[in-house]
Amino acid sequence: MDKFEKVEKLAVKAGVSYEDARWALDEANGDMLDALILLERIGKTEPPKKSSYSTQYEDQAEYVPVDTAKAIGDGSGSANGKFKDFCKKVWHELSTNFLIIKHRGELFAKLPIWAMILLILVFWHIGLVLLIVSLFFGFTYQFQGEADMEAANRVMSKASDVAEKVKEEIKK
Repeated sequence: MDKFEKVEKLAVKAGVSYEDARWALDEANGDMLDALILLERIGKTEPPKKSSYSTQYEDQAEYVPVDTAKAIGDGSGSANGKFKDFCKKVWHELSTNFLIIKHRGELFAKLPIWAMILLILVFWHIGLVLLIVSLFFGFTYQFQGEADMEAANRVMSKASDVAEKVKEEIKK
């Protein structure tokens, strides 16, 4: 870097005239840092403003206290919160809808859907056989609850009708 470029950089950096910058560089034997320090000592430029940084939020002027409940939040904006909302909705649906099991028109059992799913998962090999066999012994199944389960009830009704027809064919 030639002398003119150094003078220009120092003048811009220190905010002084070219004459002062050239004088400081001559006094500092061309060293820009020494020239800048010299300009600060004689008061031609201001030293950098002192600042400090802290990790304590009380020391920061821009700190705004946030309500803890909002900080933790219901999570509605995050993926975690959306998953929690989804789980709550699913649990509500599984708890407010029921499988009604009737034997010859009389209530035999009323299971929440979550219990039915649990039984199917644990005893799937026995449950499927029991479901089919029970249809031949006068058991009927239907769904009841907050959700519209008309389609599922039609399927259960058709299964009962098919079991009755098969039973009648076997009797003949």
